[in-house]
Amino acid sequence: MRSLSTCSTAIALFVSVSLQPCATCRADEPVQPDGTAQQERLDFLRTKLSEFEFHEADGNQRPLTCRKQPILHWSNPVRDYVDDGYAFVYVEGQRPRAVVNVWLQSDDPTLNTGEFWREFILLRGKPLHCRRGERLLWSPKAAPLEDQALEDAEAPAASRTLRLVQMRRLANRFHARIYKDESPNELRIMRQPLYRYQDQDAGILDGALFAFAEANDAELLLLIEAAARNNGRTHEWQYALARITSYRLVVQLDDDEIFSVEDYWKGARNIDDPYLEKKDSRYSLRDRQGDAPTPP
Repeated sequence: MRSLSTCSTAIALFVSVSLQPCATCRADEPVQPDGTAQQERLDFLRTKLSEFEFHEADGNQRPLTCRKQPILHWSNPVRDYVDDGYAFVYVEGQRPRAVVNVWLQSDDPTLNTGEFWREFILLRGKPLHCRRGERLLWSPKAAPLEDQALEDAEAPAASRTLRLVQMRRLANRFHARIYKDESPNELRIMRQPLYRYQDQDAGILDGALFAFAEANDAELLLLIEAAARNNGRTHEWQYALARITSYRLVVQLDDDEIFSVEDYWKGARNIDDPYLEKKDSRYSLRDRQGDAPTPP
């Protein structure tokens, strides 16, 4: 591992993982590459991902760890262009701190040439820095909505299996819509959490990262945790929300609106924001060497 956290490019194939403590859960879209061309795209994206280094924005400069398996593989077939993308989670201990979504976009159905895009999403915690070499790409100051108590929720169950049932039930209380040209599109919650974990040092008995999606493309991230209270004698449910879309987004919990963000490309954008989307560079898989990246 380098002195600052990067994702290894050595893993060629991914396997589905059962629901073991702190393990990644299989999402609706399989992460198993299907064929040589798919594997080549995945290897290219992992190489690009390895250029980004994430660490705490304090004097200690502690690096974040990137989970080697992607938490989601997506293509979004309802779009007018061809996409192939993967989302990766960066953790502190076992708790998610940030998600990076990287994808190839093209008018060419083979995806041999096109544009490389990236999204950086802060889920929770203190400010971060993301650098590529000496260049600062992202420096979010605060997560959009974190550690919110889930009212009217039963106490976390003793059984890990039952806690997953509880977390799914809690996730179903949320409803999300994105707006395209002011037309609302209801998002569906993905059946399996993208990532599930425990972190005793952080007082987390159980946690899961859910996604609300258009087709197989995540647009909203929902983090649900059973967090320690009363010096660890009890646990209560809490949640965090973060956009993973540039569209206007509105979220309800039961009948109450609790979170909304405007169209990303119509407002002011800053590297200090908790969400960043960027067309990074042109690429060509024919020679496996993309053009120089555009300024961040």
